[in-house]
Amino acid sequence: MKVELIEKAAQIVGDNQLLVNIVSKRVQQLNHGSDPYIVTTPEMQCGDIALTEIIEGKITWHEMTEEELAASKGEAVETDPFAELAQSAAAPVEPDTLTITPDL
Repeated sequence: MKVELIEKAAQIVGDNQLLVNIVSKRVQQLNHGSDPYIVTTPEMQCGDIALTEIIEGKITWHEMTEEELAASKGEAVETDPFAELAQSAAAPVEPDTLTITPDL
C-alpha cells in the first residue's frame, strides 16, 4: 500500500485502528469478487483500491448500536432507562461489528 494513500485515509477516518478494520474488510470483499467503486489501474492492489475508495468517499462505515448488534445476533435487547445517561458519561466503546457500505 502506498504511504500517501494511508496518510490521506487516516485523516478522513481519524482512528488508525478503525482504518485498519475498514481496509481489511474491504480488501476481503474485493478478494472475494466484489467490484471496485473506483476506476482502477492494473498496478493497483486491493489495499490501494480500498484506501482510494475511502479518500474519494465511495464507501462509508457505520458503528452498530446495541440494538442493531443484538438484532444481528438474534437476541432481544432489554430497555434500560438509565442506559443513555450511562453511555453519555462513559468513554466511547469500540464496536463489535463494522459494516461497510457503498456511498453511491
